[in-house]
Amino acid sequence: MNLYTAVIIATKGRPQEVANLLATLAMQTVLPDMIIVSACDRSDIAPSSDTAQNVQIIFGSPGLPAQRNRGLSAIRGKCDIVIFFDDDFVPSRYWIEHIQTVFATHPDVAGATGRVLADGVRAGGLEWSDGQSIVDKTDSSNKQMVSTDPHQMRDHLSAYGCNMAFRARSIEHATFDERLVLYGWLEDRDFTFQVKAQGRMIRTDAVWGVHLGSKHARNSGLKFGYSQVVNPWYLMRKGSMTAVDSCRHIARGLAANTLGLFLPNSHVDRWGRLRGNMIGIRDIVSRRWAPERIIEL
Repeated sequence: MNLYTAVIIATKGRPQEVANLLATLAMQTVLPDMIIVSACDRSDIAPSSDTAQNVQIIFGSPGLPAQRNRGLSAIRGKCDIVIFFDDDFVPSRYWIEHIQTVFATHPDVAGATGRVLADGVRAGGLEWSDGQSIVDKTDSSNKQMVSTDPHQMRDHLSAYGCNMAFRARSIEHATFDERLVLYGWLEDRDFTFQVKAQGRMIRTDAVWGVHLGSKHARNSGLKFGYSQVVNPWYLMRKGSMTAVDSCRHIARGLAANTLGLFLPNSHVDRWGRLRGNMIGIRDIVSRRWAPERIIEL
């Protein structure tokens, strides 16, 4: 199997996380042919990252969609598979080997997302050592996994942005929507919508890892709360999300943030998020809404 594989990592304010991820990628059973680290300035990159094998570091304006688009521009026409990892994702050492097998044996698959063993976003963040330990244990018990088993994959509505892979020809004309500024909430959903016309989007147990949910360089609760309301509304108006899904996302955020006020959780700014929710609803009612408005908040 000879599928040229590129990995794109967008990062801002997390030099140690990037260094850890690059060290993990160097231990893959099949190494990536190219790694693009899309950063904002030199402070985002640890000195050790500059010397990592097959790594190209590019710089530009901040914002997850914009940074991923710069990564895509750097690899267009050069690879067969494009993988996106968050800088705080810990992949199995079999991730690239198994995802290559999935694409090689399932020509109808355009994109895939893997199994998340633990998600620190829901638990206030995990340390890299804890995430690596979880992954290592699963690697040891699943190293003989037959990654082409159809029971290990199912059609899925959207990839999860922390770990997703696409057949390069399926995303030849796809881009991340740069109106979804900064954190880019739901950018993975919108990108997947563009790709699904090219083939199946699946979730597969053949690849796995841990999303640490690092709190370094996170946006404020107020900004994120605004995106929780306005981004689904924008995607509904754009056509990449149904009205039912949009309302479900908005309602889920409102409910979680409201209940969170009565169930204090130190790692989530529920009051800030709820305020952002309310501003977003006000802007929708007054027709002043725009995803880019979070920059002003």
